Amino acid sequence: MLTRADAERFGRWLVADGWSWSPEADVWVNHYGTGAYIEATRALPFEQITQRLAPWRILEAARLRGSDQMEVRLAAEIFSHVLMVVKIEEPDPGSTLSVDRTEAESPPFSFSVSPRISQEDADNPMAALSKAMDVDAQAEAYRRAAEIAISRIREVHASGASLYLASIDVVDFEQVLEHAPDMVDRWIEGYQEISTNFRRRVRLAEGAFLTLCEALLASDPIRGTQLWRAVRASMVTRYIGVAGIEELLHMVFRVQDSPEVIALRDELVTLEYCNTDKDLFNLAVAASYNGKADWLASIIETDRASPHAWKRKRSVVLAGFIANNTLPVVDAWPEGEIRTGYAALECKSARFRWAEACAHHWWRVYLNAHDPAAAYAAWVLFLRSADQRAWIWINQDVKAENDNSPFMQLKLSHARLNRSARKRAMEKRVGKLDDNFIGRKILAGVGPWGKEIATEFVNS
Repeated sequence: MLTRADAERFGRWLVADGWSWSPEADVWVNHYGTGAYIEATRALPFEQITQRLAPWRILEAARLRGSDQMEVRLAAEIFSHVLMVVKIEEPDPGSTLSVDRTEAESPPFSFSVSPRISQEDADNPMAALSKAMDVDAQAEAYRRAAEIAISRIREVHASGASLYLASIDVVDFEQVLEHAPDMVDRWIEGYQEISTNFRRRVRLAEGAFLTLCEALLASDPIRGTQLWRAVRASMVTRYIGVAGIEELLHMVFRVQDSPEVIALRDELVTLEYCNTDKDLFNLAVAASYNGKADWLASIIETDRASPHAWKRKRSVVLAGFIANNTLPVVDAWPEGEIRTGYAALECKSARFRWAEACAHHWWRVYLNAHDPAAAYAAWVLFLRSADQRAWIWINQDVKAENDNSPFMQLKLSHARLNRSARKRAMEKRVGKLDDNFIGRKILAGVGPWGKEIATEFVNS
């Protein structure tokens, strides 16, 4: 609160008190204390304050001071000392961690925990299903997983891995690539063969490597695409961006076009990356959200002209996942009997377009409503039809309204307060896509879900 209220004033108090970050201190104290310290010491020589700043904010400090070449290089050297430490083992939080990057004001080092599936449950699906139906047991499993993860993460931070779960901005690495590129060469050493040391460095600083990868995709696409594959193969924490889609996927469509990046986007459509309808949905949403709808349309047209039946079906499925549809969607309610599986798939695809068009319609009705009853009715209908594609146009429509009336602010507050309900409703609409591929039920071990026969599937 003190840092956000008046960082410079609070920082002056910290300077006078001789404050410094400490590996043993609470991460919030280190994070926000460093933020205030940076604001209060811009007039001081950089070398006098670097040892007092938390390592995950040292590059940010150099940027906020003007990205002076010498200061950036000094910050990169300090950052390198922390990143390249060799005495720390790979962390094991005991569960699957997820970091939500959609909230700009989210607390530092925040994460979600999901218990891992035990080998016993993997070998006995019926027992696993029974456990999943036991609400109390599930709650206890999550509580224990959270306690174990928090304890182990604190141990990792105390051991010197201060970059673990830290978030660093892309622009902080852009200045390093400009003024100290040789440092980056050291940080990514071993990425081509994914050496043991490289993998360990990534897992001790996944957030840093994630944004470094994005910066390199933009400035050096050849190395950037290679690093992207290596980071993807090494990371164990899921970093979630807009629409519940992983940041590794978002960044490929977010960075500027280049032959290497375009080739990587095309690679993402292959069976290695997309072998469920949910994968295809995420790919389509990531492309549309980041302004690459033309690329998606091109992929659909290429598949539609393919001699392979499964690719033609994939084009139909992808066509259902495009965004910014408008009513009416005639194909969603065809006349007569649906006689073939292909016709049924086309109808299902049209229904997905229709649902998104309905959601967009009711969102606009909600924004334009002039009384609470009409607004709430539109909100309910919006929730019944929306999926993650809504994130593509929700904020755009709000800005287009240009309405600062008290009732509009009330509606926007209602939408913000019900963010969790909105997220659950969106996820529910696409919840079963994970179980299918091009409209067919997935069978575990059968290509492309069994790598040994994936080639046979592609050639069939």
